[in-house]
Amino acid sequence: MKSLEMLLVWTHGLSGAAWFGAIFYRTLVVDGKALAFFRSRAEYEHFSAHLAHNMRYFVTAGLLTCGLSGFALVGLRWDGASTLWLALVAAKGAAWLGACVLFTYVSWVHWPWRVCAAPAEFVAYRRHGQRLALGMVALAGTGFALGQACRAVPWLTA
Repeated sequence: MKSLEMLLVWTHGLSGAAWFGAIFYRTLVVDGKALAFFRSRAEYEHFSAHLAHNMRYFVTAGLLTCGLSGFALVGLRWDGASTLWLALVAAKGAAWLGACVLFTYVSWVHWPWRVCAAPAEFVAYRRHGQRLALGMVALAGTGFALGQACRAVPWLTA
């Protein structure tokens, strides 16, 4: 494997792993433990907002790094003769784009609404936020699975 391709593979894999790991850990570990730890919903919401503050820029950078390195890898490994490979790449691109759109909505729409919510609205915003976060986990996991499927196409079609 050429050194540029190897650099792109590592960049793509690490940025995707960072995205998946962060959203998985936050959604399935930290959020539930924090909810059980704090005595009041207001304390939990304050902690949750504090934890998320300014993280959108790091996550956005990770998503862009993952997307750009993936785009470059598609160019280096182009296999226009394989409709299966093209379909998998298109699906992976759609999963990445879906994750970007969902993350943008959560960061710039849902979180500001949630931070400004009245105490009576906390439960509904948390439930909605959990569904959005699980959607991001699913999209990130789907992207990983599709990436591995793209790598397997030469062996599947041989």
